[in-house]
Amino acid sequence: MDGEEIKSYTVNPPDFRNAISNETDFYVQFHVFTPEVDALITKIIHRYLEKYDILYLKDTVITITKELINNAIKANLKRLYFRLNKLDIKKTEDYRTGMETFKLDTFQTGSEIIEKLNNSNLVARVSFKTTENHIHLNIINNIPILDVELKKINARIKKAYKYTDISDAFDDVLDESEGAGLGLIMAMMLFKNSGMPAESFKIYRKGELTISTLTIPKSLIAQESSIEVTDRIIKEIEEIPAFPENIMQIQKLCSNPDATMREIAGKISLDPGLTTSILKLANSAGYITIKKVESIEEAVKIIGIKGINTLLLATGVHKVIDSRYKRFEVLWRNSYRRAFYAQKIAIQLKKTKISEFVYLSALLSDIGKMVMLSLEPDLIKNLTDLAGTKGLEDSNLLEEISLGISHSTLGAMICRKWKFNESLVKTIEYRRRPHMSPENIKALVYIVYIADVFVEVENRKSRYEIIDEDVLEYFNIRSLDDFNLLHNILKETYTSQMNIENKI
Repeated sequence: MDGEEIKSYTVNPPDFRNAISNETDFYVQFHVFTPEVDALITKIIHRYLEKYDILYLKDTVITITKELINNAIKANLKRLYFRLNKLDIKKTEDYRTGMETFKLDTFQTGSEIIEKLNNSNLVARVSFKTTENHIHLNIINNIPILDVELKKINARIKKAYKYTDISDAFDDVLDESEGAGLGLIMAMMLFKNSGMPAESFKIYRKGELTISTLTIPKSLIAQESSIEVTDRIIKEIEEIPAFPENIMQIQKLCSNPDATMREIAGKISLDPGLTTSILKLANSAGYITIKKVESIEEAVKIIGIKGINTLLLATGVHKVIDSRYKRFEVLWRNSYRRAFYAQKIAIQLKKTKISEFVYLSALLSDIGKMVMLSLEPDLIKNLTDLAGTKGLEDSNLLEEISLGISHSTLGAMICRKWKFNESLVKTIEYRRRPHMSPENIKALVYIVYIADVFVEVENRKSRYEIIDEDVLEYFNIRSLDDFNLLHNILKETYTSQMNIENKI
């Protein structure tokens, strides 16, 4: 990686992707928590969690890690400030004197003291270690925490696990001279609400080092509960209606080399609902034509057998999901935009043979989320109790923690039940962790992944800095400018086609 040449941080060993893949220990070391280091730590945590399909913990783990890093940097700044002012931090009187001016002085001379910190021997290190059942993050700085500081922090952590609402914490911290603690308490409450036991976090002194440790289970659900949760998920999937028989019959006809387009169109036309859905999809942004498609036979001629087969699957999924679960217009809109982007990228890469396939994969990749968000409240409550997670409102995070799997994995399970093509199933399963995808479908997964990233960026749920590096290399995206160029082309094309559609 290129980080070492900038010298704002050190990674050892340098290839963190290989280290994560091989479960090798490594660390990132730096003086100051710059935006560059922030992006790197975020990317590493993302990659770690996706490896074990617990990516739904990302926001929580990143929030806590950043809070601990900032605390470590602040502690280093404090020691440096005391040194520069010839104050002994271990003496009560000097400590009080220094703390009275520390914040104001460092704020006023921020760049100056930061530069001195960069040239000092005071560093912070984030180390990553994997054991059989856990991921261990250690945030280390090379100055020992004082007894008074350690006592205060441990008291806050203990309280954080007792609070039921963040408002309970304000009275305890707002009157403190340093005003510190609320950020850590909020982070620890997130940690607790994600199902982490109190012993998952600890802070201690070891010689001349201060170490904060996060211990993250590769699975949040206890083994005995996991079996029961799995049974409930399987039962829910088994109760999802079978894929429509008439659509499966038309698909077989599409795969028959002797079948004519007129025969296929005639079979589709026997189902008025299917006909309406196919025509609606055929006129959507993904399949826009010069003029409005008004008949199934015309649709078959223009779009082709492959395209019709794709539309059949998409229509069938719509029917099933809408018959059992709530309708999620926003998710479907995102899905169609993602599918459009994926198809255009495949065509741009001259991979026209898989363009229909990536369209379908991108379109269906949120099935698991739709089902997850529609599970019966009683089922979620039971799963929540089993998983030991309480205190969160109904949300994606709660469902994923309760189920113990990501919505991508759930989507793959549903598609497998419908006996969809295994490559399609795998593409949906791996689209959130692309570097782990089987070699034979990497192109499919990477295209769907980058299309999804573009949509997530538009929804302000992702950013360039945390994109999987393997995917960036695959598309030869070397900078934010390259990324924005491709994104803007796709956005403009999509908007243009939608405008055409609206005029038809």
